[in-house]
Amino acid sequence: MKPIFRLFVAACLLLPGCGTTVPEKPAVQAEAAQLFDGYRRGVPYYQLEIADGRYYTLRRWNPKDAAWGPDVAATEADLAQRTADFKLNGALTGLIPALSRIKAVGWRDLDAASWPGSTAVYVRHARIARSIGGREVAVTRWAQKDATDPMDLFIADDGMLVAAIDVNDDTVMVRRGFEAFTNVAAWQAPGMSQPIHGYDALDLAMMPTRNGERLATRVYLPKGAGAKGPFPTILVRNPYGISDLLGRYEQYVVKGYAVVLQAVRGTAYWDPESRSEGTARLQLQEHEDGADTLDWITQQPWSNGSVCMQGLSYHGFTQWAAAMARNPALKCVVSESTLGTAFGDQPYMGGTFIQGTPFYLFWMFDRKLLPGRTWPDVLRHRPIRDLDVYATGTELPAWRGAIEHWKNDEYWQPQNWFLDQGPRDFAALEISGWFDDDFPGTRSTWAMMSRYGTKPNRLMIGPWKHSYNHDRTLNGYAFGANALRDDIWLTKQKWYDHYLKGVANGVTDKVVDYFVLGSNEWRQASAWPPKEAQPRAFYFHSDGKAARDSNAGLLTTTVPSGPQPVDAYSYDPADPPRNWYNFDLMGEYADVQTFPYDFKDIEDRGDVVTYTSAPLEADMTIAGDVKLILYASTDVKDTDWWAHISDVDADNRSNRLTMGVIRARFRKLEDPDFHVFGQNFTEAHPLSGKLKDVVRYEISLKAIANTFRKGHRIRIAVMNAMDNYSFPNSNTGGIEADVTETKVGRMQIHHAMGAASHVILPVMPQ
Repeated sequence: MKPIFRLFVAACLLLPGCGTTVPEKPAVQAEAAQLFDGYRRGVPYYQLEIADGRYYTLRRWNPKDAAWGPDVAATEADLAQRTADFKLNGALTGLIPALSRIKAVGWRDLDAASWPGSTAVYVRHARIARSIGGREVAVTRWAQKDATDPMDLFIADDGMLVAAIDVNDDTVMVRRGFEAFTNVAAWQAPGMSQPIHGYDALDLAMMPTRNGERLATRVYLPKGAGAKGPFPTILVRNPYGISDLLGRYEQYVVKGYAVVLQAVRGTAYWDPESRSEGTARLQLQEHEDGADTLDWITQQPWSNGSVCMQGLSYHGFTQWAAAMARNPALKCVVSESTLGTAFGDQPYMGGTFIQGTPFYLFWMFDRKLLPGRTWPDVLRHRPIRDLDVYATGTELPAWRGAIEHWKNDEYWQPQNWFLDQGPRDFAALEISGWFDDDFPGTRSTWAMMSRYGTKPNRLMIGPWKHSYNHDRTLNGYAFGANALRDDIWLTKQKWYDHYLKGVANGVTDKVVDYFVLGSNEWRQASAWPPKEAQPRAFYFHSDGKAARDSNAGLLTTTVPSGPQPVDAYSYDPADPPRNWYNFDLMGEYADVQTFPYDFKDIEDRGDVVTYTSAPLEADMTIAGDVKLILYASTDVKDTDWWAHISDVDADNRSNRLTMGVIRARFRKLEDPDFHVFGQNFTEAHPLSGKLKDVVRYEISLKAIANTFRKGHRIRIAVMNAMDNYSFPNSNTGGIEADVTETKVGRMQIHHAMGAASHVILPVMPQ
C-alpha cells in the first residue's frame, strides 16, 4: 500500500505537550492529497485527507485539550465496514463513506439530484463565485429539499465537492483553500473570537441561595497559553439537566468565555449527578434564584463581572426572570423561543388553560399515566382539578398550583417582568418562529424591549416550530431552501463579542430579520412590526348563512352601511372544534405546535364561522400584529372566542397562519394586544347570558408575515374552542377547574352597521 501522506497543521504537533492552540496551516500541500477541514461553530473538529482518491485519513480535534487526536486510516473499499471510525456529527454523519458516490453524480447537467443509497433529494439553490488562488471559481449550493436538519452541498462546475454543511448545527466540512464559499471565512474574520484555548471543568459547585437551598452549578473556564482570567461569562439556567449540556456551549469556552451551566431548583430527576436541591416551583422561583446566581458569579475570582445569558424555551424564561434583579453585571441575553409569563403565554393563553400543561408537568415531575389511561381520556376527565390523581394516582403540587390560580393573582405576579416600567439596561437578541407555541413570549418581550430597552436589540423570526431553524417544510407546507439560516450561531457569537468584549462588529446594525410565508423570503426592518406596515380593516358580511356554508361569509374592505342578519349557531362543549393535533399521536411536548395545516374540513363545521375574501387581483403581503374586533352575543355566562387567519389557495387549501383567543370573562384588559402590560386577567366579568346583549371583543392574534398570492383568498374563522390546544370552556360560567357539566350555548356573530366585526391586517406597501 502506498504510504498515506500525513499533513500536520503545525510543526509543534510533533512535539510532546504541544498543541494548546489551533495550529496554522502550512503553505505547501501534496498534490495527490485532497484536504478537508471540519469546523463546528467556528471551532476545528476534523481533518480529512484523501490520498490518490483511495486512502482516507481522519483526525479529530479535542477542544478540551486543544490538541489533535490520533489518525484513523482506511482505504475507500474499507469505509463501508468502518463507518463508526469515520462517522461525523449531525447531518454530516455519513458524509465520508458517501463521498465517492457524491462525486459520481453528474451535477452539472441536473436540476435535482441524489446518489445511490441516499433518500435525500438535492436542488439547485444558489450560485456563488469567488477568486481562489488567483482564478475565478464558480460553485453551486445544492439544498436538501424539504428536509429536517439537512446537509447542504457546495459543488463546483467540474463536479468537485467544495463543502458540505449541517445548516442547523453549523458544522462545515470544507476543502482547504475554499473556505470563502462557506461561513468558515466569516468565523475566521478579524475581530471574531478565535478558538485558541482548551478548557477546564471545575468541580460541581452547589451554589447557595437566599433561602439556604443549593443549586447545582457547573463551571467551565478557558485554559492554555493566553487564557488568563478573569473572564466574561455566559450563563445558562436549565430545568432539563446540565451534565450533558456543554456540547451546545463548548465553543464559547475555547474562545475565551467562562461558561456556567446551572440546574434550576428541584428539577431534572434524570440527571442525579447535577440535581439542585429544593422543590421545583416552576416559573415562580426563577426571579430570586436568577438574581442570586448573578450575584454569585460576580463574586467568583474567575469572573470579570460581565455576564450574558442564553437559552431556549424555559431557559429563555430564566433569562428574563433574572433580568428583573437589574444587576448591572447582566449585559445581554440571547433569548431563543422563550417561554413568556403566565397569562401572556403559558400555562394560560388568553385566559384559557393550555392542554399541553399536564403533559409537560407529568414529564417534569416523573409522573407516569396509570395503566389503561390514554391522553384523550385524561384530557376529557372532569373536574380538571383532579386530573393529576385520575391520570397518575397521586396529587401533583405543581398541577394544583397552576389550576387553582386561574386568574392573574398574587401567585403569578412575582415572576411578571412586564410590571416594571423602568429602563432595561441590557441588550436582547431574540429568536423565534411563526409556528412556535412560545412565540407570544418572544413577541411580548420584544415589545417590552422596544418600549423600555436602552441598548440596540435584534429580532429574528423564521418559518419555524419550537426549537428553531430545523425544518424546510412543516406538515406538508414547504418554505424553500431559504427557510434555514447558516448565520445564527455566528450572530450569537458576534453578540457576545460585542457586549462582553467590546468588539465593534456591526452585529446590532440590522434590527429585525423576518421570514415572509407565501413568498418564502427573508426581509429586514428597522423595527417590529415594520414601520411601513399600514393597518387595513377587512369587514365581515353575510346573509346569515356563514355558519352553515364556509363560502357564504364575505370579507371585504367595505364598511357595512346598514343592517345585516347575524350568523347564529350553537356551540356544544361536549363536541368542540379541534386543533389539528391529536394527543394519541403526540411523541413529545414539542409536538404541540400551531403548525400550518389545511383547516378547510374543520372550517366546514356548523360551529365554525368563516368570512373569506374574493380572490386577490394582486399579491398582498402582511407583516405585523393582527387584531380581530368581534361583536358577538350569547345566552351563556362565559365562553371562549377563538379566531384564526388562513391563506386559501387556488386548490381551496385553507392554510392556518396564526390564531388568537380571549376567554369572555377576561375581555376587559388593560393590554388587549400583548396581554402583559398593565393589569390583565385579574378580574372576571361574567356575561349577562342574554342573547340580545352584544359585546365587543378585541382578540389579539399572534403576529405573522405572509404574502397572499394573486388568486388566493384571505379567510378568518371564528369558533368557541380549540380542543387539543386548550381545555374547552364549559359555557357554565363556573370555575373551570371544578365544573363537571357543560352547557350548549347559542352564539351570534354581528356584522351590521354599529356592530361591524372586522379584522385589522398589517398590510405592506406593494
